[in-house]
Amino acid sequence: MLPFLLGIPILEKLAPQMAPILAGLTGSQLFLTDGKPEKPPLLLRMASNCEDGKFLSALGAFRCRTLYANVSFDHMVGWRTSSIRREKELVKPPQRSLDGYKHVVDVEYCPPISSAAPHFPPEAAKAKEAAQSKPNVQNTTEYHEIIEEEMIHGLQRLGWKKVDISFHSAFWPFFAHNNIHVKNEWLHNAGAGVIAHVADSFKQQECSSLMTASL
Repeated sequence: MLPFLLGIPILEKLAPQMAPILAGLTGSQLFLTDGKPEKPPLLLRMASNCEDGKFLSALGAFRCRTLYANVSFDHMVGWRTSSIRREKELVKPPQRSLDGYKHVVDVEYCPPISSAAPHFPPEAAKAKEAAQSKPNVQNTTEYHEIIEEEMIHGLQRLGWKKVDISFHSAFWPFFAHNNIHVKNEWLHNAGAGVIAHVADSFKQQECSSLMTASL
């Protein structure tokens, strides 16, 4: 569930119902309730190649896929979601930043995992129908867990570099969602080290490409 709901049951219950009203189709897509019950939601389809598009192949066309994820204080995107990890895969992050990159605390290289393509089993369709018609915390959570696992299966078929960011020591840690990409140069400059890491990563990729081309 979204961090800004704070784990409050009434908010978690109302959010799936209110999202389409407040955000239209995007709200339904965010809570995986878009489309007919028997049809996979858009975000699941985007974790695979399907008749709607070769989404996974498009991701696979990039030489490097890098995820920058806030480990805490991000009110919009949770660490598990932004780093494509299961709850059990989350471990306590290091407290110290990497040399030269303030607030960048860890880099993990995850090779592709061979697995079956994500699918939309009958129980998922049934759970989706319940989440659409009679949403509550229990059936919405059950449905999300099914889809989340399928999405992870799909996305982990590609390799990823996962960069964990922690603003726990920043002056305004609760600005983590904006700090990570320095939305405002003055207000969110705690993320300067993250931007430096992104820039240096691009430079390393360019150097690697030039060396490969010269061989």
